[in-house]
Amino acid sequence: MENQQINELEDFYGKQKHDFFEHVNANTKTLSYDPNRSFFYYIYTKDHKFIHGDESYKGLKNQLEKAFGNRNPNEELVQHYEWKEEHFLILKKPIYNDDTVAGYIFVGKSVTSQHHFFQMTKYLLILLTCISTVLIGLLAYYMAGKAMVPIQWSFDKQKKFVSDASHELRTPLSIFYSSLEILEAEEAKQLSPFGKELIADLKDESEIMKELIEKLLFLARHDQQQVSIQKELIPLSTLLKKVSTKFQRIMPPVIQFSSEIQENIELLGDASKIQELLYILLDNAIRYTNNGAITLTLFKNRDSVKITVADSGVGMTEQELPLVFERFYRSDAARQRNGTGLGLAIAKAIVEQHDGTIYATSKVDQGTTFHIKFPI
Repeated sequence: MENQQINELEDFYGKQKHDFFEHVNANTKTLSYDPNRSFFYYIYTKDHKFIHGDESYKGLKNQLEKAFGNRNPNEELVQHYEWKEEHFLILKKPIYNDDTVAGYIFVGKSVTSQHHFFQMTKYLLILLTCISTVLIGLLAYYMAGKAMVPIQWSFDKQKKFVSDASHELRTPLSIFYSSLEILEAEEAKQLSPFGKELIADLKDESEIMKELIEKLLFLARHDQQQVSIQKELIPLSTLLKKVSTKFQRIMPPVIQFSSEIQENIELLGDASKIQELLYILLDNAIRYTNNGAITLTLFKNRDSVKITVADSGVGMTEQELPLVFERFYRSDAARQRNGTGLGLAIAKAIVEQHDGTIYATSKVDQGTTFHIKFPI
């Protein structure tokens, strides 16, 4: 549209440039006014003296002289110009007389309606884009919800299966363990040393299996939000000191254990669960620290209680770090050690039951730190 309008101005320039030669020798300045004209023009000598023109907007001539009047008369330009909420397209071209510049002319027309049209079109397109984006988002959300129904159903069935299986396995496992104890007691004299060793191994494996089932059952109940904890005001500082003392006794000589526990901190929660959480994290720190230090800290700020368990063990890579709280996940370093891969998942579940957050930071061969935050 703009190219078409420029061509129209070029054509109009071709028709009006002869007015220069008609009026240049008349020594009169003529300016006619007609608001209904589609085009307006102003003719000047090369010394910037006005000669003749047709005007559609009163006062526009003076404005154009201020904006463009002092330019080189040889210069050609196409310019958009705004004045009094009107928009104009201006063409300035020199007028030649025997290959020399004798003067120049301003030719122009109003493009206000075009400007408003494109402005409204832009706003309309933005509005339509926003509406269509919302509609597409709602449709995608609806379709994703439909697609998630069978997946969610399968996931719920899987969680229920884990819960039911864990629950149902407890009874036969208890009977199996009791039978081993009865066999060991009644046939103790007739059993060979190998038989006694075999029964002891079976009892150990039964204990491991029982512990695994208890962990799975706890996590399954947590998933289904069936875990109810008895919250009471816990003297957290005292609890951490007791746990520190216990672990100080069992800590290997090659590991230096220290604690920084702020006094008189209390927390509303389940003392047994918090103690289990600390056992999991400290036991985990001992497993992966061959030689170094472990630090347990507790402090309180304005709106939260923070616990950290830091070790100087093998550490983890950035790729492993987001997966440490996944069930049964074990890093390459963890595969060389005993464990089920459920401890940190249980630790996270306990923290969530207390409306807290837990995360880990780690560097390979420099150690790992677990950060726990409970709201006050």
